[in-house]
Amino acid sequence: MKKTGTQRLETHRLILRPFRLEDAEDMYANWASDPEVTRFLTWPVHPSVEVTRTVLKEWVSHYTDGGFFNWAIEWRESGRVIGGISVVRLEEAIGEAEIGYCLGSAFWGMGIMPEALRAVADYLFDAAEMNRITAGHDVKNPKSGRVMEKAGMKKEGVRRQGGLNNQGICDVVCYSLLRDDRTPAPRREKLSAITVRLAREEDLESINELRRQVNALHVAGKPEVFKPGFCDALRDHIYTIWKDPRQRIAVAEQAGNIVGFAVLNHINRPENPCMFERDFLDVDEFCVDETFRRQGAGSAMIDFIRHYAKEKGFRRIELNMWEFNRGALAFYETAGFTTYRRYMEIRI
Repeated sequence: MKKTGTQRLETHRLILRPFRLEDAEDMYANWASDPEVTRFLTWPVHPSVEVTRTVLKEWVSHYTDGGFFNWAIEWRESGRVIGGISVVRLEEAIGEAEIGYCLGSAFWGMGIMPEALRAVADYLFDAAEMNRITAGHDVKNPKSGRVMEKAGMKKEGVRRQGGLNNQGICDVVCYSLLRDDRTPAPRREKLSAITVRLAREEDLESINELRRQVNALHVAGKPEVFKPGFCDALRDHIYTIWKDPRQRIAVAEQAGNIVGFAVLNHINRPENPCMFERDFLDVDEFCVDETFRRQGAGSAMIDFIRHYAKEKGFRRIELNMWEFNRGALAFYETAGFTTYRRYMEIRI
């Protein structure tokens, strides 16, 4: 193996980089203080951000060691750190690296950790010249096993009572990936046929999976505003929207899968002493699945919304967005939206 150390890596949605001391607040807020995240880990929740800062100081001091591999997982769209992935054990004689990872619970179920694990595995094979990568999980935590499988790792077996974590002694399911196991990543097919239509009731649960992505993005970008976790109230709100006669939901569909959605809201502002009456179509929520972005689904939905608005007699389409979401801003501007009003703040 080569001791190449922790180098910056990038994926479609993530930046993997060395931790910095200023990551303490993100690390503490997003996962180190969450007992749900640490449930099957070997270290307890951090009681304060100062503990997190002490841990980071220790990590940062080791980055000059080429045998130290420890990446912060940065969410590209917001610049916030949402998790970590590292080599927790090295066997230099056989070129083996054991991987450990954790991710803020607000970001579970979005395919983030398999994306990070694949990038780290490729780096360890190609740059550090490892021969074998391993990982394991408590048998009571099968979701972690699905992460390993999605990253291409193969199940080897179970080490009975072979691990110790915050739940006590446990059976460990073992996975591995060899250099020779790897095959070229399959090319992702572009959306061959996108259909945009008004949603049906049976689409609502699929729409909620996309709303979960929106919620996670907002939590990462404005954690002081948005609450982590896609709670029951948020999940059930889609049914309130569905029953509202002034609102409609558009969906983008490809091969039977819902890959995007937009909530369309008819808003009427009566005339008042300062302003004329305003009657417009508001795009209240808009999302394209991360897997299908930059493949035409978003543009197809904007075209649908334009035609829908014209058909219903609207002369304006409006939306609002958060300033941190620069990728969305670029997309909306390309689609023809222009900024006519801003909300600003002074933080004390």
